[in-house]
Amino acid sequence: MASGLRHSLRLMETWRSIFYTPIYVSVAGGFLEREGLDVEFSTCPPRFPHPLSALHNGAADIVQSGIMRSIIASDWGAETVPLHFAKINSRDGFFILGRQPQETFAWESLRGRRVIPVGFSPMPWASFQYALRRHGIELSELELLTGLSLDDAVAAFREGRAEYVHVAEPVVQQLIADGAGHLLAALGPENGPLAYSSFAATHRFLETQPETAARFTLGFARALRWLSSADSRDVAGAVAGFFPDTSVEVLAASIARYQGQGQWPDSPVLGRPEYENLHDILLAAGLCRERQPYGKVVRTDIAEVALAGL
Repeated sequence: MASGLRHSLRLMETWRSIFYTPIYVSVAGGFLEREGLDVEFSTCPPRFPHPLSALHNGAADIVQSGIMRSIIASDWGAETVPLHFAKINSRDGFFILGRQPQETFAWESLRGRRVIPVGFSPMPWASFQYALRRHGIELSELELLTGLSLDDAVAAFREGRAEYVHVAEPVVQQLIADGAGHLLAALGPENGPLAYSSFAATHRFLETQPETAARFTLGFARALRWLSSADSRDVAGAVAGFFPDTSVEVLAASIARYQGQGQWPDSPVLGRPEYENLHDILLAAGLCRERQPYGKVVRTDIAEVALAGL
């Protein structure tokens, strides 16, 4: 598919996170370039509240986004929403850390304690609530320290202002390495496979630029296949340039933890069970009122064709 004219592509992420390692592998590993794509890669600028807004305003062609946003837009009455056509994360990538170790984590130990939940995005908090309630814990039983940015949340936890904090990698590994926190629970295995984060594009882009979308998805599928069997140290080396302030050792440990819990798929196809599982979480959190049709939000044929071409 790489033969012929090269195609330009504007690719945008929400923010920089090891959670999105498959994107960086695709870009830095040359997987997209080898499919004949000249990629302009960027992080969503402050003028847009999220990458789907960038799509709407013509500032990007393909974006990484939580499928949550398309579901919520549909629930609010949008007749069409950006289509999610390739899966990036197949699990929640957040963890619960405590100031004290527990040989076996007991969810009941959170009752009456001060907990800092993720405050910068609704989906991680919705997923955390879902796990809490499944273990019979209501939010009223926790003393929540909310409204903090990620940096402020980590600082507050380090200062002892809370017994528990809810964060993702590489913060998890940095807190563990510093002796400031102890890993107690992973939300990924807890809540199971779900359509957490994926690539989305407008109907118009997918209809008018089918070859570009196909080349992109094939390159991404090849990157996922490499990532699924690569040593964490090799992956860390491949993506280190995206994280200049994080040591390769911390990166490798963070990546190994994600690989160990099946964080990243070996196939870009976004299946219906994962969609419905995420939808259950959104409904339980009150982020949407009604179940939205899978086919309105997800398109699988592009990824299926890419898999056939591997």
